[in-house]
Amino acid sequence: MNDVLERSGRQLPIACSLSEPKLAERRGELEEIFEGCLRMDELDDGYEFPFPGSEERAAGLTKFVVFEGGCCPFFIFELEAGPIRLRGPEGVKGIIAETFGGRTG
Repeated sequence: MNDVLERSGRQLPIACSLSEPKLAERRGELEEIFEGCLRMDELDDGYEFPFPGSEERAAGLTKFVVFEGGCCPFFIFELEAGPIRLRGPEGVKGIIAETFGGRTG
């Protein structure tokens, strides 16, 4: 189990809280957010998405993390100057690859 989930003492369900229409709308927004992503690098429990650095990009990725954390609280985000790491409990890697993977490079 992931360290963050172990510390919280609970296992979060792997489920998005957005309705189907909102989820479809969000997919279009993800195209814009991930435009400029350089590649998708596999981690043991997720993926890293390197982006070119800029103040505007950092602000956009911060908004992405806040929004996604609200509807998909099972994700664990690590945002640095450059890449964003998107991780989670077992079973999340497939969701990340399907949802975000086709939007790189």
